[in-house]
Amino acid sequence: MENNEIKKENKKALPMFIAIIVLSAVVGFVLGFMSVYVEHTDKFEELGALFGKYVAPCLLIALAIVVPLICIPKYSKAKKILASWDGEDEEVYEKADSKLSDLIHTTSVGLIISFFLIAASYSVGSENVSIFTPVAIIGFVAVMAEATILQQKAVDAVKSTNPEKRGSVYDMKFQKKWLESCDEAEKAMIGQCSYKAYQTTNTTCTVLAVILALAAIIFGTGFLPSLAVCIIWFANTEAYMREAKKLGERGVL
Repeated sequence: MENNEIKKENKKALPMFIAIIVLSAVVGFVLGFMSVYVEHTDKFEELGALFGKYVAPCLLIALAIVVPLICIPKYSKAKKILASWDGEDEEVYEKADSKLSDLIHTTSVGLIISFFLIAASYSVGSENVSIFTPVAIIGFVAVMAEATILQQKAVDAVKSTNPEKRGSVYDMKFQKKWLESCDEAEKAMIGQCSYKAYQTTNTTCTVLAVILALAAIIFGTGFLPSLAVCIIWFANTEAYMREAKKLGERGVL
């Protein structure tokens, strides 16, 4: 790209970038100024304690019930489709693959939600331990076990029709082994999905960092929430840059 084109592209994007920065600064100033006149109350703490003590444990049990109710039928249908597949009709295989992908997606989301809910349950402190605490633990362990077993079933189903695939969900190096057993087209697709995930994570962390900085001013949440987000942001960026540099040195790029 020539210098004139580079300058033109930068000039076109600059006004919007400046507008976003100015708007963010104005919003932050206004909210910060207003926070001086906002009376801090314990209502948020009370609601958080109520959610952690009663609601989160019940949601964990509900999650442990819902995950298999959604995933088992998908797995059964995928198995039936693969059992009747002639090995040539790609549309038939894609239907089964789609159901198995939905299973992986559902269990992964379930795991993420369960980690949040168990943390919320523990946040009430040891002085508020009740019958709901072991309920939360049971629900969390159940979701973990269900997700692991269902994901392994999905992997086994794929391996039954693709003998070149390697790896087990129970293996700590599963993702590395699975990637190595993929063909070039699959690796290219994984690369595109990974880059999209990288972009999404960066955008999400940027938004959360701003929100949590404002929350620290208005609600007095402290710096730990922002630290957690920035650690994820740093790890995501560092991993991407290191891998890009490594591949570049190998002549892959």
